[in-house]
Amino acid sequence: MTRRLRGITWDHPRGYRPLSANAARFTAEHPDIEVVWSRRSLRDFGVQPVEMLAERYDLIVIDHPFCGRARVTGCLRDLRPLFPADFFAMLDAESVGPTTRSYDCRGGIWALPTDAAAQVASYRPDLLTALGATPPRTAGEVLALGRRARKAGKHLALPSVASDSACLVATLSANLGRPIREADDRMLPGDVFEAVLDYLQELIALSHPDSPRMNPIAVYDAMSSADDIVYVPFGFGYVNYSCLGAAKPIRFADMAGPGADPAAGAILGGAGCAISASCADVDAAVVYLAWVHRASIRPATTSARAASRASAPPGPTRRSTAPPADSFRARSRRSKRATSAPASTASSRPSSTWGSWCTPGSPAKATAPA
Repeated sequence: MTRRLRGITWDHPRGYRPLSANAARFTAEHPDIEVVWSRRSLRDFGVQPVEMLAERYDLIVIDHPFCGRARVTGCLRDLRPLFPADFFAMLDAESVGPTTRSYDCRGGIWALPTDAAAQVASYRPDLLTALGATPPRTAGEVLALGRRARKAGKHLALPSVASDSACLVATLSANLGRPIREADDRMLPGDVFEAVLDYLQELIALSHPDSPRMNPIAVYDAMSSADDIVYVPFGFGYVNYSCLGAAKPIRFADMAGPGADPAAGAILGGAGCAISASCADVDAAVVYLAWVHRASIRPATTSARAASRASAPPGPTRRSTAPPADSFRARSRRSKRATSAPASTASSRPSSTWGSWCTPGSPAKATAPA
């Protein structure tokens, strides 16, 4: 009899294509286990309470700040007792920066590192060339480019829906040398918060008017389909927008913040695979996750096109604090060589407090299986 696992990821090729492809390959090697993936929106990936998904799915792709909520609600399985210690040691050694450690909350491990991302800058090289500009390397150059773009009838863009706005505050405070600390009794000192908001206000004034209603995917979709967005100073990267064959390719580069080191402080993004507490076949789920995250897996077992770009990310990534663009899977050997150095000091969001920053809306309906 076939053992069936139901999983949910997020609705973007980066989120579902690799999992859909590897599920078929996994079942070819394990014919008694079938894995079926569904999707939810990027917005719900960032704000939907994970305990609601845990009632319906065996496997859930989560953002690492949800680990605190998972620990409190008990909606996810602690993976520490389900895998041997040397497996986690391998993950930590093979993964990009602190992606493995980001799912460790108060002694429990609530997901395995599947995808890595960071806030990076992005630009349309053709539009920059038309403006006689190059990718900015300082905050002053970002603002100067924004003013030049506005004079030419074009814009910067800044993904700034609620969850992305919270990420901007986290990145910029870290860039200024005052990152948010989970143990602190307040989020940020007043002077740091004021400096962050002042800089964001300057950026918003130069940004596309739809920016407050756009997440990174919406920004990149607009940026790659029209010609009015020149540069994005901060946003989680998606390498598929720079793939060969893209009609209007986007390039990624280090962010340029107002701190002493403009490229420092980008917060860690990405996603991890978790097992819900309601999963009826934990043994099958462990077999699948061990297969997906094994050290010998090659990028082709996830998504050849996406992984090849992740293993050779476009643009420099010096001193960023998390991997450039994205790498699905986070742990492929080729991806690690390309992204481990800039990820070595990644800034993680606090797991126990992050959910209160973003106001959850009503949960969206999941789409059909990928």
